Amino acid sequence: MVAAKSIKETIMEELQTKEIVCIPASEEDYLDMASKLPFKVEYHKSEIITMGLTSFWHETLVMNIGAILNILFSDSDEHYVLGSNSGVQIPKFEGGYYMPDVLVLKGEPIFKANSTAIITNPYIIVEVLSKATEVFDITEKLHEYKSFPSLKQIIFVSQKELGVMNFLRSENPNIWLNQDFYNDNDRMQIDGKEIAVKDIYKKVKFTN
Repeated sequence: MVAAKSIKETIMEELQTKEIVCIPASEEDYLDMASKLPFKVEYHKSEIITMGLTSFWHETLVMNIGAILNILFSDSDEHYVLGSNSGVQIPKFEGGYYMPDVLVLKGEPIFKANSTAIITNPYIIVEVLSKATEVFDITEKLHEYKSFPSLKQIIFVSQKELGVMNFLRSENPNIWLNQDFYNDNDRMQIDGKEIAVKDIYKKVKFTN
């Protein structure tokens, strides 16, 4: 096993010049390292993946979405809204771990063995896209998120422009319905409840 300190030093050094860093590592290395860095750390195809600290507008969007979901599920005793410090374990791909920007559970959490942070039964996943991770999120992550039997909705939110991609699982679990929203007056549904897309972007300013 590679020494955890060596991995941490390598990541911190490479983040000085790169937007996203991928370091070959074992699953054990990842699980040890995830609690040692002050930002989101993920694991995909035997690599630790991190983009370091996120932008101000990224976090504004995350907080807006979290607030909307907390209000949306305020009367429900079975829904839990969580931030990006909670991870999920991909069921179909051994050793895959991601940390969605916002996560909703329905019912009691089912944790990975010997963990109280890694969840195996997400209900709704929200990712705020960044320039460095957009392609990876929409291609690799979307495909792997769909393998969760418990997952009903996947939402990708752009931070470079008003744009929301919504993927909703149909009655046939292998068929997902996709809706895209690009206008201030658009309204979308989350778990059957309607929200205004413009509320997601409250106070957000777009920058190149």
